[in-house]
Amino acid sequence: MVNTSVGIVGCGWLGKALTTQLVDANMNVVVTTQRSENVEELSKLGAQVECFSAQSGLNVCPEKALNVFNQKCLVIAITPMIRQGRTDYADKIRCIVEYANKGAVEQIILVSSTAVYNGNIGDVDETTDLDLSQEKVSILNAAEQEALSFLGNTIVLRLSGLVGPKRHPGKFLRAGKTLSDPNAITNLIHQTDAVGLLFELIKNEKHTAIYNGSSQTHVSKKDYYAKAANALGISAPRFHEGHRGGDSKVINSGKIRNKLTYQFKYDDLLTWLDEKQP
Repeated sequence: MVNTSVGIVGCGWLGKALTTQLVDANMNVVVTTQRSENVEELSKLGAQVECFSAQSGLNVCPEKALNVFNQKCLVIAITPMIRQGRTDYADKIRCIVEYANKGAVEQIILVSSTAVYNGNIGDVDETTDLDLSQEKVSILNAAEQEALSFLGNTIVLRLSGLVGPKRHPGKFLRAGKTLSDPNAITNLIHQTDAVGLLFELIKNEKHTAIYNGSSQTHVSKKDYYAKAANALGISAPRFHEGHRGGDSKVINSGKIRNKLTYQFKYDDLLTWLDEKQP
């Protein structure tokens, strides 16, 4: 394996799953958390845990050295929190990159989002021009550019909407939520496949690139969430009137499929809805 040591900044739902797979592969793994009360729980995964806040750029557990930036590969998996009104995502990435440049990191992998294609229509891939007039797109793009400024190699992995354990797409329908754009196309990826792609990128030769990570399930929101609701035995979702959703995007993930030997486990997320219970 090219990378035998991995640091993960932001060990949440996705980061925990990745940590487990890396530890099982006998890699040295160091992860970070912003909350000291999470250290004990994360330590059970078999990784070294450090407290670090990208927001402040500080080691918030000063009694521990920041060893995360001395690993060969650094995975950045922090949440942009744009929906919560935060606009400082790029600043956080800049802070992390500065630490990485001072450490022993040779490659950064930034977990980004295919929401960077918001405003685009039809089939989109890594060469598609972005609609930077949209604030969310501008914020995500700025963060990606900060990661790409790293002095070593950088991979930007743009993931579609994540589903998987504890993230059944039908769960939030129980509250009777009304959805928009019934004919918009769904672009999703299962946690298992997101972790699988990250694991293979870590093992792969170091290089700089941007990749999309998405399943091949591209059906309308109306059909997909009706299926999700049925899997939970609840009523089909309601949609706002007047939202046709014809101007939607379809994420093309052919580039990473051609680069890696990884085979998606959940390319058909309609079948997964039948098989997987929440």
